[in-house]
Amino acid sequence: MDTDLTPRQAVHAYLGGEPVPPHVLRAAVAQYVTGYETLVDLAMDVTGDPCDISAGNDLAAELLMQQTMLEEFYTLTSAATALPDLVRSRQPRRTRA
Repeated sequence: MDTDLTPRQAVHAYLGGEPVPPHVLRAAVAQYVTGYETLVDLAMDVTGDPCDISAGNDLAAELLMQQTMLEEFYTLTSAATALPDLVRSRQPRRTRA
């Protein structure tokens, strides 16, 4: 890890026009994508069985953990290497005809 930026700080800095090394920005985005994928999986569990209290609890715990990870902890620059695979693994969204 060679940055003291959180993923959120890295993205905000980039959007604000500040120079952010490309590998740091890729790593921050990878952390967001990974967090999103995890949350979507847990949300699908909740919608699959709305009465499953443990699924709801798991989703709530993951939401809190992801918020903390993205806002308070450093960007893991090693995650930059995962971004291309994460993007390729995303299923295309269906569009309405």
